[in-house]
Amino acid sequence: MSIAPISSLSASCLVAGVKGSRRSVRLELVNDGVRVGVGSVTIPAGKPVPPAGRIVEVRYLYTFAGGALFQPVYLGERDDVGPHACTIDQLKLKAAEEEA
Repeated sequence: MSIAPISSLSASCLVAGVKGSRRSVRLELVNDGVRVGVGSVTIPAGKPVPPAGRIVEVRYLYTFAGGALFQPVYLGERDDVGPHACTIDQLKLKAAEEEA
């Protein structure tokens, strides 16, 4: 199934792995060829938990410097893009004056 981004505040992320026995997965993005953790997202009941290596679309409010996603929401798996699309530069960073 193909999930298209709904807003400019969504990102295609790599699943790094499942967080224990929870319905939550760790997310990564690529920054200069290095995978960087950007947090985790809960998988809603009734949806399969994607295994490590899959690409998922996540909606979020914003990110802080360093790439951590704020209030991520799982939208679904993506099969229309490859790992090359999972870069950190797709994120919108929260402005410094908004953080204060």
